[in-house]
Amino acid sequence: MGFVGLPISIFLYWMMLHNKKNDPFPKGGLLRLLIAGVVSVVLSILLTIPLSGIMSFFHLGMVSDLSGWVQALKDGPEAITELVQNSSGNVQATFLWNLISMFITAGLLEEGLKYLTCRIAIRKEGMIRTWMDSVIAFSVVGITFELIENIAFGMDSDLISAIVRSLGSAHFVFGVIMGYFYGKYLVTGLKKYRWLSFVVPLIYHTITNALMAS
Repeated sequence: MGFVGLPISIFLYWMMLHNKKNDPFPKGGLLRLLIAGVVSVVLSILLTIPLSGIMSFFHLGMVSDLSGWVQALKDGPEAITELVQNSSGNVQATFLWNLISMFITAGLLEEGLKYLTCRIAIRKEGMIRTWMDSVIAFSVVGITFELIENIAFGMDSDLISAIVRSLGSAHFVFGVIMGYFYGKYLVTGLKKYRWLSFVVPLIYHTITNALMAS
């Protein structure tokens, strides 16, 4: 089911790059943006694993009952499994917890990586000439991020979930927002727009994911 969203991603690529047909990116420019998207999503997937583990460490009360967890580690896998099951049953994931969790794993991590890799990709001379170039560049990174993420996580999804996830095109939307504000920063020189290009998608991503997880 991971490739269900491929036609949507191709359409989004076409829709954005169609605006550059008469003024294309410099040679290798589009490739740089695609690589930026791939790097950002791969790093995100790799870093999410330890980050989620750390979040679970606090959520399941391992800090408050450290001696119990240490003993379970000594007793072996069965003791650990039992303790995790008992802890999970006693802990409810509140909206506040989801908000904190998504702020770290979705907002800061994913939006931060897309912002950083795209900034590196557009440093090449001639990549960004207008604010629309900025929107297109960041959106391409977002589409690429979403395409690979859908493939990676969609393998274990059912058809309906895969279609809904693909139709949402959230990372594309976040990329457009990021590119819009960063483009305004390049045009006006006002640093507030540079901050907004990261902060607005971060907040939007955090809240939407927290609402979906609640």
